[in-house]
Amino acid sequence: MALFNPGDDTFKQLINELPVGLLLVNRQGEIVFINDKLQQLLGYSQEEIIGKSVNNLVPERYRKDHADMLSSYLKAPVSRAMDQGRVLLGVNKKGHEVQFKIGLTPVSLNGESYVLASMIEVSNQIIKIAANNDPLTGLPNRTFFYELSENIRGEAIRNGVRLSLLFIDLDDFKAVNDQYGHDIGDLVLCEVADCLNHSVRKNDIIGRLGGDEFVLCLYGVPNDQALNGIAKGLVDKISAIDKVQGHAINISASVGVACSSNPRNIPLADMIKLADKLMYQAKDRGKGKVIWIEC
Repeated sequence: MALFNPGDDTFKQLINELPVGLLLVNRQGEIVFINDKLQQLLGYSQEEIIGKSVNNLVPERYRKDHADMLSSYLKAPVSRAMDQGRVLLGVNKKGHEVQFKIGLTPVSLNGESYVLASMIEVSNQIIKIAANNDPLTGLPNRTFFYELSENIRGEAIRNGVRLSLLFIDLDDFKAVNDQYGHDIGDLVLCEVADCLNHSVRKNDIIGRLGGDEFVLCLYGVPNDQALNGIAKGLVDKISAIDKVQGHAINISASVGVACSSNPRNIPLADMIKLADKLMYQAKDRGKGKVIWIEC
């Protein structure tokens, strides 16, 4: 049997045929290599991206945290396989956000240290489940919501701005399941998720905790009037969902809101528990109510 003796061109072809995106970054955080797959996913050519900071591929609101993470990793780099890695948001050339599952490998080439990032786009249902996303709505699940919201809380603490938690539970959702079945109920939940996604800013975090419970983490809402307007606006939009696949739907939402001008003083988990408690108080007062408190 003849020995396989690849040359540089063969290795380059193999790397570019891989279904996984590859990115090589030096210790200064500059991109020195990107394979064909990742160029396709991000929309950049080699010429456009080589020499640029890897932070350019991260949404602006996460760039400081990402820079801190990279700096920390470079101090003691260890290999992190994809199944041990994290799901991170990237941004493509058009400015659209893309979720990636990432593996990291420290490498040494010609006496220089680099980080090789292997990246898979989180674009199908199976990977979404593994990536801590709710399989029905695609929203972050409880675990992923906590992780993302802790990042937002950290930014709020550093920048001295307000942090708000909204806990939303649908009114009369059980009646939808009882009347039409869970398939239609699932479609209603997806409609609510889309409604929430289109009603908040890009730097806000939305999660589904399970059942018909949703939670939002809002960064920097400046005052009580604005916060109350957001919460009541969400109730109005959810209440406006009146038909799904030809079936008449009659739902509303009860909302508990906990906000803090100094989120350093209260853990995120406590804010969520408080917002949950307020939501039940709102539900006791009838449909479509909002109760909030400064904590």
